[in-house]
Amino acid sequence: MIASSPSTIDGKQYDRYALNLIISGSYTPEGQPDASVVCNLTPLRIADGEVETAPAHAKSIRLGTLAVADAETLKAVGAIQSALQEFIATKGY
Repeated sequence: MIASSPSTIDGKQYDRYALNLIISGSYTPEGQPDASVVCNLTPLRIADGEVETAPAHAKSIRLGTLAVADAETLKAVGAIQSALQEFIATKGY
């Protein structure tokens, strides 16, 4: 993932993120889609053919339900769920 605002840590610029993403989809009793989301973005840089990460500076998103999510989070989760739905349909699952 490319960082929109690269981080400078210990004088080094980290312009990417290593992504760890878990989305657990579910439904409300009314039949509305819901999900819990855990996302960790760890700053990453590639220099001289080596990959360096800065785990102490990771950014985290943790939601137990989409009911408390902001508009940007809802849009991102919706895009991911749509891509996965297309994958499920294409594979015939």
